[in-house]
Amino acid sequence: MQKVSVIVPIYKAEEWIAECLASIQAQRYPNVEWILENDPQGSGAWAARNRGLAKATGDYVTFCDADDFMATDAIEKMVAAMDGVDMVVGSFRKFGTFEEIITHPTALLTDADVADYVMGNLKSPRHNQMLSGCWAKLYKRDKVSKFPPLTTAEDMAFNFDYLMKCDRVRFLSDVVYHNRKRPGSLSTTFKKNEKPGLFGFLSGLEYVRRFLEIHYKTAVVSAAIDNSKVYHSMLYFMRICNQTGLPMRETLLKLYS
Repeated sequence: MQKVSVIVPIYKAEEWIAECLASIQAQRYPNVEWILENDPQGSGAWAARNRGLAKATGDYVTFCDADDFMATDAIEKMVAAMDGVDMVVGSFRKFGTFEEIITHPTALLTDADVADYVMGNLKSPRHNQMLSGCWAKLYKRDKVSKFPPLTTAEDMAFNFDYLMKCDRVRFLSDVVYHNRKRPGSLSTTFKKNEKPGLFGFLSGLEYVRRFLEIHYKTAVVSAAIDNSKVYHSMLYFMRICNQTGLPMRETLLKLYS
């Protein structure tokens, strides 16, 4: 039976960690290795996950954030779906500040199919969000690389680096993961001493570009990337304004003073 390593980076998640770990302990799949990486220094989820990857001994790897939790049958379903593919991408539920299911019909996708799916997301970022996080996914450990040192979107960058090595991917319609949306999470927090902070997403998009330029002309990819940059820049600017409580003009001056 294939062994699965579950890597959990822990940073300021005391309120939710018990629920997270209970969901891993409750997995129906019997051959699971837990790797908990405490991050007291706040070095970043990317660094904690990389430390976890260095310790992993499983045939497959999956990730769970400490404030989220997995469906009881998540690993069982993803391992079963791994037959004949390089990566499994499960559906997931967003909950907390709002509720939404991100899903896709169960399907086998070639790398060209994945590229089409990604182009759909870049052109309309509210759609085709299955590849956004590193959770709700199963990877072959011998294919994974390290996470890049990005404040945000490091998991997206990791995904597209991995996808460069994949021939076939399976999407699952089953919800295998529950992603908590909350104020104060690393992906929504603006730090004054790290002004680019949330805009790290823009660096992550360069990994998407490398993947897509295998399948599309550079000009087509650039136009789609630009559309996504505009959307996410507005999204993160809105988050910063909401967090600081400052008018838009003052927030803009703080970012670029």
